[in-house]
Amino acid sequence: MVLFALAGIILAANVSPPASVGGATPDGNWASDCQPIGKGGRHGLVTRITIRGNRVEAHAQMYATSQCQTPTFYLTYAGRFTTRPDRDGSIELDHTVRSITLTAQAADVVSQYNLEGDHGCGLKGWQLNTGKSVAGKRCDPFSFPTEGTPLHDKVWIDADGLRFGAFPMVWTNISAGKRPTQPLPTIYRRVAD
Repeated sequence: MVLFALAGIILAANVSPPASVGGATPDGNWASDCQPIGKGGRHGLVTRITIRGNRVEAHAQMYATSQCQTPTFYLTYAGRFTTRPDRDGSIELDHTVRSITLTAQAADVVSQYNLEGDHGCGLKGWQLNTGKSVAGKRCDPFSFPTEGTPLHDKVWIDADGLRFGAFPMVWTNISAGKRPTQPLPTIYRRVAD
């Protein structure tokens, strides 16, 4: 479950003002709709992203149901980035991971994560509503980058909203040659502060 929420939070990097494409800029607050995730779409996820200057913060709320009810995990991601327009109409983002923190919000999740084996991203001592850094940890099926890791992504902005090429599903784009060339289907729409 948490893996999808964790995947829902990558976006960070170095330093430069956001690029614009056709007058659109990634600066601002963005949010996804409730998305069914997990095996058979049985869980739900809502992700909110704030981009200001060269900083990004993302928050993914994971739910027990596909209708986004009953919170189970909360993931926070922070980073810095540089941007530049690409000739295909997208914006290239070079990210630097600053932090990835996971918080268990349900007692059964805490119990599951504290079981022996690889249940809690290789970490022990999970507590209810207490965050733990998962940067550099494997949370099946994802291996999350360590703090300071550069990642390479793209965003597309149009009338529907903003879409990423790697975020939230790809965490291995550590070289410019692995930069995505197509957007993912998830749309993030502008929201008020």
